This record gives sequence, structure tokens and C-alpha cells, in this order.
Amino acid sequence: MVEFKRVVVIGATGNFGRRICRRLLGEPNMELVVTSRNIANAESLANELRTRCPDAKVRAAKLDQTVSGFETDLEALQPDIAIHTAGPYQAQDYRVARACIDCGSHYVDLADGREFVQGFDQLNEAARRRGVLLVSGASTLPGLSSAVIHMLQDRFDQINTIEISIAPAHQTPRGTGTIAAVLSYCGKPFPVLVDGHWVTMHGWQNMRLQRYPELGVRLSGACDVPDLVLLPDDVDGVKTVTFHAALEAKWEQITLWLMGWLTRLRIIRDWRRCIPLLRWLGSRLVRLGSDSGGMQVRLSGAANDESVRSVTWDLTAHKNHGPEIPVTPALILARRLLRDKLSLRGAYPCLGLITMVEFDDEVGDLEIEWSINELN
Repeated sequence: MVEFKRVVVIGATGNFGRRICRRLLGEPNMELVVTSRNIANAESLANELRTRCPDAKVRAAKLDQTVSGFETDLEALQPDIAIHTAGPYQAQDYRVARACIDCGSHYVDLADGREFVQGFDQLNEAARRRGVLLVSGASTLPGLSSAVIHMLQDRFDQINTIEISIAPAHQTPRGTGTIAAVLSYCGKPFPVLVDGHWVTMHGWQNMRLQRYPELGVRLSGACDVPDLVLLPDDVDGVKTVTFHAALEAKWEQITLWLMGWLTRLRIIRDWRRCIPLLRWLGSRLVRLGSDSGGMQVRLSGAANDESVRSVTWDLTAHKNHGPEIPVTPALILARRLLRDKLSLRGAYPCLGLITMVEFDDEVGDLEIEWSINELN
């Protein structure tokens, strides 16, 4: 008798949750449980998935991580793997991860909150005792970014500078969680390692120009992400680690910059009340831009022959396939767990847990390509 493993996707009806469910659908020996706070939405997604793949084992369930009975509700689903996609993570604690430990389930999330991912290893001992794996930040940052750095680091004797940026397509769907995450640090101070010293930057400030091979030049602003605090510990001797986001529409980038100043001047402290308006505006103006986005990782340092070297990794995504990138590290880890090809146990940030070979295999059927440019 074939043993099925049950994957529970928390927040399955959101932008990222849907993508994970659709791409996991063909995985053999798996039962997929799609969950939402709204059971009607979960049922609708489950019906769509069954239509796509009639032989797949798919069911819907109501699950709300904010209610008092969440732990009991999750345990009743008996997950083997839980994929937590219900952001934003900036204001969350580890309730979902702890519930997974209690019910003996592996756990993977797409967290992009600095403090959330940085402090995740506090669950390490409990996860090891229970014999489960918990991974936080299995997304673009730090999942993919660290995979790129690990792939390139052998070209250096010493990496001094790491500069990371993303350039989302204007047509990228923007869910409530994504907008809330963007606004959570707008104008807020956060520490950044620059030239060996920790300096203060503010969300969506520190504007600079970023050049991408196929996208051209974009304005970008500083963002608070896990890489800023994780990579200085992961890459020995690095002196600078920065991260910027470059929106396609310059008016959006400048608007966020101005909003940041309003926060810094203490005129508006919390932008969350504007989320419905910004989401509405985004949906109305989505066609004013392109369906192409990108990502860039630039490393500088000393080469093995003591010469100065700079290596730039550029990724470009077309046909609105850019939003598939943030879910890819989580998919890679979920597939490895489903196939019993990941024996690691404990709680970790997603640093060096996936490889670029795995990334290429996972996105091979998408309009996503990358290249390396090296300067000595």
C-alpha cells in the first residue's frame, strides 16, 4: 500500500500559496490540504486544482492562525509538512512553527521579516528533540540570494562587498501581505553593515540607480531584509552588505521615498490603514508597466590571485513569472522532504539549504534566465 504524505499549505489562497499548490500538484504520493480563513475560498481553490489534475489527492480546510484554537485545528489535519505562506511575517511570532513541532510536522515558510528569520534558531533544540525540520526564509531572501553567493564564493579569496537588489515587474500581483510587509519598514530605521561599520538606513530611502541588463536603469530604495543581518555572519570577513528594491514605475519609488520621510518626520507613524487604498490603486494601474522583472547579486573582493574582482549575477524573468521565484526555495525543500532526501533536523534560516542546480531544475519550464558577468 502506497503511503501518502500530507502537505498543509497555510494561506493557500494568497498569491504565493496558490503558486505553491499549483506547482506541487504533480508530486507523487502526496495529499495536498489547501487552507484559508475562508472555507469557501479554500474549496474554490481545491476544485480548481482537482480540475487541473483529477488524480491528485486534494482537499480544503478552514485554518486561521490568529484564533485561539489554531493549534488544535492544525493537529487535526495531521500534516507531515506545513508550508506557511500567510504573511506578513514582520508582526508574527513563532506560533505556527511551534504548533508544527507539537504535532510532529516539518515546517517551511517564506518569511522576509529580518527579526523573524534572524531569531528562528531559538526553536532549534525543540525541533531536534521532536525530529522535525523547520526552515524560515525559504524564499528569494535569503534562500535564493545565499544560494547565488555560495555558488560564486569560490571565485574569491575574500568577499568584501555584497550588494543585492530586486526589480519586480509592474504587473506583479500585490497581495495584502506583500503590501503590508513593504509598508512595515517604510521610513523606519534599521542597521546596515557598510565598510565594516553598522550604519542606520531608513526604509525606502537611500535612493540609488540600479542597472539591469534587460530592464534598464531603475531607481531603488533600501529595504529591511534578513540578509542584512544573516550574511555578515555567514560570509567571513565581509565588510558591506546592502539590499535595495527597484520598482519599475519611478512615481511609485518616489512616492515610497516621500512616505518614508513622512514617517521619519513623525507626521504619519503607521501606513497600514492605507493598505486597501494602495491595493486598489495597484490593481487599477497594473497595466501601465511591463511583465518583466529581475534580481541582481554583486560581489566584490580579492581573487585567489590577489587581484581585485567583481562578479555580478543577473536574473531576468518575463511573462509575469517573477512571482514564481519567491516560492521556489520552499518548493525545493518540500519536494526533498516528500522524497525523503533531506535528513537535516532542527530550526534554521534558509542559508545555503538549496543549490542553484536545484533552482534551475525547479524553474526550467518558466521564462526565467540568469547570467554571470565577471570583471577583474
